[in-house]
Amino acid sequence: MARLSLYLVCGLVLGAVLVNAISQDPGYLLVTWGDWQVETSVWLALSALMLYLVLLWFILRALRTTLRVPRALRSWLGLRSARGAQRRADKGFSALFEGHWDVAEKALKKGGSPYEQTLLHPLYAALAALRRGESARALTLLEQTEKDGSAPASLITLVRVECHLKAGATDEAERSLEQLSASDRKTPRAKALRAEAAYIQRDWQPLTELLADVRRAGVVPDERIQVWEREGWMGLLSKADDAVSTAVSVWKRAPDVLKAPGQLLWPALLDILRQDAQADALQAQADALQKVLLERLQQHCEPVSLDAMNGLPDKQLLKMKNALERWRDEDNEGRCHAVLARIARLEGDAKAEAALWAEAHARHPSASHAAGWADCLRHHGKEAEASALEAEALAALR
Repeated sequence: MARLSLYLVCGLVLGAVLVNAISQDPGYLLVTWGDWQVETSVWLALSALMLYLVLLWFILRALRTTLRVPRALRSWLGLRSARGAQRRADKGFSALFEGHWDVAEKALKKGGSPYEQTLLHPLYAALAALRRGESARALTLLEQTEKDGSAPASLITLVRVECHLKAGATDEAERSLEQLSASDRKTPRAKALRAEAAYIQRDWQPLTELLADVRRAGVVPDERIQVWEREGWMGLLSKADDAVSTAVSVWKRAPDVLKAPGQLLWPALLDILRQDAQADALQAQADALQKVLLERLQQHCEPVSLDAMNGLPDKQLLKMKNALERWRDEDNEGRCHAVLARIARLEGDAKAEAALWAEAHARHPSASHAAGWADCLRHHGKEAEASALEAEALAALR
């Protein structure tokens, strides 16, 4: 209130000063143009000019409001168009998620003008065509998108790689992957596509190197990753069948899930280590087999491992005794006792050998155990007992 009062007082003072100035000296203004002239005071001329400027401002404002109506109408129509494009996009993405590829492609291609589309429209339209099995059509859509420049080149390349892989054109897929920059090749989707290309080409080394990142990113189903992982490490191990050290190195680098009992990687490694080798490499091969068996027996005692011990030379077999002793109580099939019986013979302990064969046969009566026990008895001069045991085993087989 005090401020308003101050403004009123200042206005009255200025008004009084202005009236006093006008009364004392109104001034004189003469405007001539040809035969036409106007005479007036300076203050009246200034007032007329101010009035003219105010009227001009009102006229321009009215014109601007009138001209704004079509623009507002166009904006309203454009809003409706954008809403329709959004509905079509939602319909296309929903159909893509549901697996209705034909509906998805049509809806995404009708997304409106290029200014009303996002970069996802042409890419997902191409993906929808790809899911329908029309790889050539998908590649055509990608080429058009690339010409329009409506999507990043890296995304177009990734979709193009997927199209090539779907069509089985691994060479074209590799060439497309090479076009990606170093940073783009490190994206989760690019790594998944590189892994798929390596799997199709049976290129096991890069496949095994990429699998950890692909699993961590979650861009590929676990079931497919498990297949890639199993076949990749098996393939990598099979390529190392001519080098024992390489095979052992592959085994150590393999994931633990493939080393569990029942998996095929461990038997495959044992087959490589037990295969025939040159005379000068036999000792190294036996040492490598003994070493991996000792490491394996720290965690697992499997029939395939016990069978592999039968291929060890006497010197290496004697070193397995302590590792086998800890598994005697869990030896339900008698295989561990059978190997220990062979070690006992090498040590010259006839009593322990006979006891171990008897225990092995008691835990799991079988022809192999009966034959081993009979051989033990015969080796120590007990021919009658050995013959009786063999006759009993033959009768059981019949």
